[in-house]
Amino acid sequence: MTFIRTRSRAAVLVMLSVALPSVAGADDVLLARYLDQALTENPALQAQDQAVASRGYAADSADAQRLPSLSLNARYTRAEGGRTIDFPAGDLLNGVYATLNRYLEEHGEAPQFPQIDNQSIALLRRKEQETKLSLTAPLFAPQLWAQADAQHALLGAGLAEREAFARVLVRELKRAYYGAAQAQAAVEILESSERLLAENVRVSEALVRAGKATRDRVLRAEAERLAIVQRLDAARDQAARARRLLNLLRGQTTETPVEVPSPEQLSAPTLAQPKSQTRPQTRPELRQIDHSIDAADAAARAAGASKLPTVALAADYGVQGEDYGFGRDDDFGTASLVLSWNLWDFGARGDDRRRARADAEQLRAQRIDAERRLDLARRSAADDLATATRAIDAAQARVVAAEEVFRIAERKRAVASLSQVEFLDAERALTEARLNLAVARCTAQDRAAELELATASYALPARLNDHRATGTATE
Repeated sequence: MTFIRTRSRAAVLVMLSVALPSVAGADDVLLARYLDQALTENPALQAQDQAVASRGYAADSADAQRLPSLSLNARYTRAEGGRTIDFPAGDLLNGVYATLNRYLEEHGEAPQFPQIDNQSIALLRRKEQETKLSLTAPLFAPQLWAQADAQHALLGAGLAEREAFARVLVRELKRAYYGAAQAQAAVEILESSERLLAENVRVSEALVRAGKATRDRVLRAEAERLAIVQRLDAARDQAARARRLLNLLRGQTTETPVEVPSPEQLSAPTLAQPKSQTRPQTRPELRQIDHSIDAADAAARAAGASKLPTVALAADYGVQGEDYGFGRDDDFGTASLVLSWNLWDFGARGDDRRRARADAEQLRAQRIDAERRLDLARRSAADDLATATRAIDAAQARVVAAEEVFRIAERKRAVASLSQVEFLDAERALTEARLNLAVARCTAQDRAAELELATASYALPARLNDHRATGTATE
């Protein structure tokens, strides 16, 4: 009767812990610290940060292409040789000058007109400079505008991709965290079992010395203890590997100390989910596809816009000449309207537009499939969590029963009214029940993390929504 009341109380406590949301889960400082480390120091997530920053710079560059640009251009040239223009200045003027000089001499005056040589004028100046400011501004360039839209859509896709990666990272860190807790619990349970079996070996040896048992009882007890020692060694190795994985995910060295709670200290998962978080549209994977569709549509518009003319303003102001001067005769200015229109390209632009449209249709089909798969994953995760929480109730009741059976077995062994096989079976059942309860508790937490991923309900840091907050590339 006492056993029945104890089992009923345990079952009621477990049902209440499962049914009610736990405040401790939100206040788990240890897990929150590990998650913060992972979302800050995980190298793979940092690589995602730089990928998003790169796309942000590409979007900013595409925006800048639509705005005026001002450049300074300077040129200084020294030339030798080259083509010349021969001008017979001497042949044309020397005869006239000679006649004028004779006329002056006849009238008693000195000659005033020199004899000149024929001229050879170089087309290239021996030295020349040109320094100017050039302003260019696109006035009508729809292709540039569509390309900027495509880059912004790709930036949105990159942000969604990083968010998806961060959510998977959260889920994997929680899996490693609960796995480490489960492995540590297994070590502690097996250590307790090893102590019980060591005590059983001592009792068996005492019974043999008292002549109440034969030597095979001691050998059987020692064999059972050694089997647990073997399992304990494997459990310790698994616990060490779980800690190393946890350190890897949170961006720490493999030998960094790790703290994990016991399964009893874990808060019970809750089945309740906010309605706003249960819609598959919240998944970043779908938003990534949506932005990729926008980018493909923008690429199609850019290909179509390439068939239209572009109009740009070009203006220059500067100084030129053989030397640097800043007078009225040295500076110059020009202003031009430039029209460019590619009239024929043998269908290349049309093929580009059709390809972009095909890419968009492919992504739309992929989105339908992804939405259905994510919805299926969400429903499966909810069912798995419900099953896992029910398993805690059964596992707790199993432990209560196994503990009671073992206490009875210990009392019977004390008065030598229990066989060795029965005692070992009772101890083995207790150990397996405790291991099963630890597995059930950690599995329920793992299933809750899976549902959290499926509903995208974990509150990520605000920085993951801004590409400028994460870009650290050198300008």
